[in-house]
Amino acid sequence: MGSKPKQQDYAPSAAEKTSASVAKAEFDYFKQKYDPLLQEMRDISKTADVATTLRGRSNADTMQALTGEGVPSALKYAGTQDVTRAADMSQALQGQLQLADEKAKDITNKQKLGVLGTARGQAADAMSGLAEASRLQTSQALTRAKAKQDVKGARQGMLGQLGASFILKGKDNLDQGKSFMGKAKPAT
Repeated sequence: MGSKPKQQDYAPSAAEKTSASVAKAEFDYFKQKYDPLLQEMRDISKTADVATTLRGRSNADTMQALTGEGVPSALKYAGTQDVTRAADMSQALQGQLQLADEKAKDITNKQKLGVLGTARGQAADAMSGLAEASRLQTSQALTRAKAKQDVKGARQGMLGQLGASFILKGKDNLDQGKSFMGKAKPAT
């Protein structure tokens, strides 16, 4: 059997002492410079109301998409007479708000995990919640409601053009001495 290890066998080498002092200096620097920032980020992640911001943005996006921005005023009136419009808009808004809630929860969780990860020496996720909000996806309900509106608008526009053409042709027929429908008038 061998003898017991000696005390000097446990003594750190010069390289180990240097490495330990560098690690200690980096740790002290981190604690001094970044610990206050991490605590601030932690507090923000606990109190930030990302959901309200995203829900407001979703509401605005839905209303801009479905209230006829860029639509001729004649079609806007026709839209007010559409009984399914309110239901489509409500369904689209609810879909967008649900997406906003899901995205807000995801952003909040990522913020909290970023703080914990950084405190544990892991790389932080630098993506901010508002940058993520700018990529908020359009829900299927909003897309479907917008498509319905576009189809209805196109139909109403086509009917308006057909009606105008019919009236103009009838006026031309009258100007040529024919009946409104284009038949020759009987001699009197």
